[in-house]
Amino acid sequence: MSGPTTAALALAAATLLVVSPRRRIAPAGPLLRGRVAGRTGRWALFAAAAAAVGLAALFLPQSIWLAGAVLGTTAVARRRRGLRRRRAVAESGALETALDALAGELRVGAHPVRAFALAAAESTHPAVAAGLGGVAARAQLGADVATGLRDAAACSALPSLWERLAAYWELGGQHGLAIATLMQAAQRDVSARQRFSARVDAGMAGARASATLLACLPVLGVLLGQLIGARPVVFLLGGTGGVLSLIGICLVCAGLLWSDRITSHAGGAV
Repeated sequence: MSGPTTAALALAAATLLVVSPRRRIAPAGPLLRGRVAGRTGRWALFAAAAAAVGLAALFLPQSIWLAGAVLGTTAVARRRRGLRRRRAVAESGALETALDALAGELRVGAHPVRAFALAAAESTHPAVAAGLGGVAARAQLGADVATGLRDAAACSALPSLWERLAAYWELGGQHGLAIATLMQAAQRDVSARQRFSARVDAGMAGARASATLLACLPVLGVLLGQLIGARPVVFLLGGTGGVLSLIGICLVCAGLLWSDRITSHAGGAV
C-alpha cells in the first residue's frame, strides 16, 4: 500500500472518530447557536492533526506513524468519554434542581405548562432548559407531556432519566395520582442516583489513575534503557522494532480503553 493511499485512509478514519454522528448533524434549537461558536477552533485543530498525519505518512516508516495514529485515536476517545461523563454529572445536578422547582410549582396549584416553563427559565443548564422548555411548548399546544419528555431524552446525555420522568407522568395520568408528588419522587430518585454515581466515580478514580500509570511504564523503561546506553529508541524506530512497538502500543491502548469501560460501567447506568 502506497504512502498517499494509507494517509488518505488514516484521515478518513480520523474524521469518523473525531466527529461523532451527533456532531455531524447538529440538532436544531437553542443548543445549536452555542455549538457553532466553538466549531471553527475544532476544525482548525482537526486540520492541523490531518496535516501532521499526512507529513508523518510521507517521511516516517509506516509502523511509526500508525503507532502515532493509534495513540492519537486513543487520546481522543478517552477525552470524549471524560467529557461525556462530566456532561452527565452536570445535567443530573441541573435536572435535580429543575425537578425540585417543578414539583414546588405543581404543589401550589400551578398549571403544568406554567410549571415546566418556570422550571426551564430557572435552569442554568442548556440541555435541561431546552428539554423542559420544549415540553412546556408541547403542553401549551395540547400535546402529550410524556411524549415531550421522551423527545427531550433523545438530545440528552442522560436519556434514562428523562424516560423515567415520562413514565412517572404516564403513571399519574393513568391512575389519577398527584403529579406534584410523583415529580418530587422523581427528584429524590435523581438525587439518590447522583450521590451513588458520585461515590462510585470517586472510588474508581484510583483504578483509572493506576491504569494510566501502568500504561506509561513502558515509556519509562525505554527512557531508562536509553540512559544506560542500550539505545532502545533506535531499535524501536527500525523495521522489526517498529512492528513490535506498534503491536505493543495497540495492546496498551486497548488495555486503557478496556479499563475505562470497566470503571465507567462499575456503577451501572444512572
